[in-house]
Formats: sequence, C-alpha cells, structure tokens
Amino acid sequence: MSYSIPQFSKSAVDKAGRTLAAAASAEEFDDTAWDILGNWRASHAFPLNTVTVSLKGKVSRLGLEGVVVQRLKRSRSILSKLLRDSMRLTQMQDIGGCRAVVASIDDVYSLRSRFYKSRSKHVLVSEDDYIAKPKNSGYRGIHLIYKFQSAVKPEYNNLLLEVQLRSQVQHAWATAVETVGAVVGQALKSSQGESLWLTYFQTASLALEYSETPAFGRTPSMSRGQVARELERLDERLEVNKKLSAYRAALRATEQPKAKSAGYFLLVLLPDEPGLQVFSFSKDEADAAQKEYQRYERLLPFRSRQMPLFPELADYSGAQVVLVGAESFRSIREAYPNYYLDTEQFMLLVTQFIQRYRRAA
Repeated sequence: MSYSIPQFSKSAVDKAGRTLAAAASAEEFDDTAWDILGNWRASHAFPLNTVTVSLKGKVSRLGLEGVVVQRLKRSRSILSKLLRDSMRLTQMQDIGGCRAVVASIDDVYSLRSRFYKSRSKHVLVSEDDYIAKPKNSGYRGIHLIYKFQSAVKPEYNNLLLEVQLRSQVQHAWATAVETVGAVVGQALKSSQGESLWLTYFQTASLALEYSETPAFGRTPSMSRGQVARELERLDERLEVNKKLSAYRAALRATEQPKAKSAGYFLLVLLPDEPGLQVFSFSKDEADAAQKEYQRYERLLPFRSRQMPLFPELADYSGAQVVLVGAESFRSIREAYPNYYLDTEQFMLLVTQFIQRYRRAA
C-alpha cells in the first residue's frame, strides 16, 4: 500500500493554509494551495494508521468492549480552525486523529494509563483531561497529542496526531451536538436561538455526568432535580426530541454493496434533503479514497450561515463529507451516528434521567 509523504516545506504549507483560509468560497481556492493542503493532510495517513493500530491493540489487550476509528480532518474544519485560532497549518495537532469509544469512564482511564506505560517512541506532547475538567460547552473526554517518531519512516517524523478516548455516554452527547448542528443549526427561529441550544447541551452534559459518576470530585452547579426539570423545560421550548426523531426517520442512506468489507468509507451528508451517501474503498485504495475526498470537498459549499455550536467539535454548516478508516461498516455507524442523524442513544439517556429525577429536590 502506498502512502503520501510530505512534498512541501513547512513554510509553503503554512502559506497555503493562510491563502485558503482567506478565500471567501471554494471557487476562489488557489489550485496550488489546495494541492499543498491535500498533500499535507494525506501525509498524516501513514502515521495515523500506525497510531490507530496501537490504539486497537491496547483496547484488545485490556479486554475492553470498544470501537476504534480514524479520520483525517475535513478541509473546511481545518481552515475554520486556522481562522478561529490564528495558528499555522503545521502547528495543527488534530489533522490526523483516531478515537476509541469504550463502555465506561473507568475503561477510559485504564486505556489512558496503558498509553502512559507504553514503550512507544512517539512523543506525548500534551494531554487534555476534559473528564476531570469538562469544557464550558459540556464536552468530556480525554485527548492525547503525540509527535510521530520512526527510525524506519523518518519522512513522517514530528507530524502531530490526536488520540481521543471517550465513554459511550460521552460519545452519545458529542455526536448529538454534531447532529443538531447539521440539521437545525441554520433553521432556528429567533426565539430558539443559539443560547438556548448551548444551555440545553450544557445541562444535558451535566445530567450524563451525574449518570456516569457517583461523585463529581467538584461541587456541581445544579442538583439532579434541577437538571432534570431544566432539561424538560428546554426540550419543550426547542422541541428537541420531536425534531431529531423526524430527521432520523426521514434520512435516506445509500450504501455501496461492498461497504461491509471495506477499509475506508467516504461519508457525504446532505442534511437539507436529508440524505447520506456512503462510498467504500479497500485498504489498498487509500490514495484513491484521498483523491475522492478532496474532490467532494471542492464540490460542497465552503462556508454558509450557521450557528457556531461548539466549534471545538467540528464545522457543522450544511453539507458535510468525511473520510473514515474503520475495520467494519458497523463500526462506522457506531462511531459516527451523527452522519446518520441518529441521536437515539442520547435521547434515551436524557429521557431516563428526566423521568428518574424530575421530582427530586
């Protein structure tokens, strides 16, 4: 299998990032800069696959039930992050990222501990423990940033990669946020503005944290009863359950017959229809998959009006495309339910919490 290697200097990569980020639309993209971005992103595929294999091995050796997937960051998300954080393209730490979704918080920390005990030559650059200290948005999980090191493949040395560790409950919350951003982010009325959705997901995160952990380790801002009643109020105001159930029921998914045995999956979500197309590629077709990924990204709208819901998770406006590496088609649905507009697990958890604690003090 052939993988792309970096073909341009870091200064050229950073210049391409600045040029593309300044463009108002995909039609204004400089072709040379676009090719440089494509090569820089594709160059993360080999080291990302190496780290993903290591992550799978750790999950297996610990005997954990979990789903492991990898993805190369979408160009729109890359450029949005460059603008938002005023960083250089070569500084971005999550162009290549892999994720493990395991059963519980205990499993997350067991997996994290296994990384710290690893004899890998890759350098741990930083860790963000968003379980011990959740983001203001309510996001929880653990992020590990590694600098790739290899004596055999030195051309990839020092490329940065992100490893995400989440429990199933944390993953249900995060993918629900992405689903909402995709399907209702542009259509909310002024009386149902961004602040209400922010409050809803912050409150829902608190409810799910209560559900997962008997003790917070810090003073909670609301009691279980207060959280349940606030969620119930917000659900009535925003019609969360009604809207998300309707979109999930309306989605038309088109999948290729060979999808169940592929190694790469290109997911194209058109939430306005709503429709999802899934194109599959074998493990030997990595280069073809990358080229098709870039082609679709050029076809889809680059920017559109949107509510910036939780920008740390992704860019949610309108149509989306992502290339994912996974062992099976089933793991795609488990790891990326947002592309199927599927928030069933999240809504079940929230509903159960409300029913249990709505009358509590």
